Amino acid sequence: MRHLTLAIALIGLAAHGVAQQRPNLSGTWIATKDAPAGVPAAPSAVFGQRFALRVTADAVTVTRPLRDAFVEGTYSFDGREVRLRLPGRTCEGDSYTLETAAREGDAIAFTTVGMTGPGGTTSKLSVKRLFRLETPDTLVVEGTMVQAGQSRAVATVYKRSAEALSATAPAAPPAVPSKAAATIADVAWIGGVWIGGTATVVEERWTPPAGGSMLAISRTIRNNVMSAFEFLCIVERDGGLVYTAMPNARTPPTDFTLTQLTADSATFENPSHDFPKLIRYARRPDGSLETTVAGQGGERPQSVILKKQ
Repeated sequence: MRHLTLAIALIGLAAHGVAQQRPNLSGTWIATKDAPAGVPAAPSAVFGQRFALRVTADAVTVTRPLRDAFVEGTYSFDGREVRLRLPGRTCEGDSYTLETAAREGDAIAFTTVGMTGPGGTTSKLSVKRLFRLETPDTLVVEGTMVQAGQSRAVATVYKRSAEALSATAPAAPPAVPSKAAATIADVAWIGGVWIGGTATVVEERWTPPAGGSMLAISRTIRNNVMSAFEFLCIVERDGGLVYTAMPNARTPPTDFTLTQLTADSATFENPSHDFPKLIRYARRPDGSLETTVAGQGGERPQSVILKKQ
């Protein structure tokens, strides 16, 4: 028994020693123009211009900038798939990737095994990137690229940086009392050309749903002069819908989150906006479309009835 206990202790010490000897890939890494050894340089950075790794014995956490936010995922080394949400740009729906991580000797292999684009189109992939430490402050990321139908290995050299990437949540619409689950198909009835009014004519032209979004342009005509216009869209975002308004092409745009949905109405809210705080589209029994904007608690409601052309 004494010999068995000693053997187990020695095995544990050996495993601990192997773990201690693994290269330290944790840190923030910035892409360089340096030429990698033995592999052609990639025309663009294999894993983006910068990212951060936090490596433990059993898992790795990856933080990547995505426009003005950060996307973070934690991957265990047992090969389990991780579904990562990539927030879409303005008027684009979210997309999702399926990724795995595994150790290959002293290197870490990330593999993207699937992609779901805006609107739900899913494709299987096998995109592998190998991370290996060349020196304590130099990381080489190897991948592949296809040229003229031929796949070839390429790589990017990254340098360790003292800069820390803050893992903030992806950009999201302002908090609302409740968020309604929906897909873009649930508001397909808004699609079409809608016009209402006599002396003042209001017009909205909505595309049918496609790729997780609907786009529109609105204009107001008074005395044959366009007095206002607006770019609009509705997109799938994090399991719900977001209505985005850009009056007179103003930026940044204003987002309103879907809070109530019925077969004939959709209500979007943004409590932090000055006015409106609520936008509602309702399909009336006669087939017309009623659009309503209102302030806090439904105050100062303004409605317009539009007929489909």
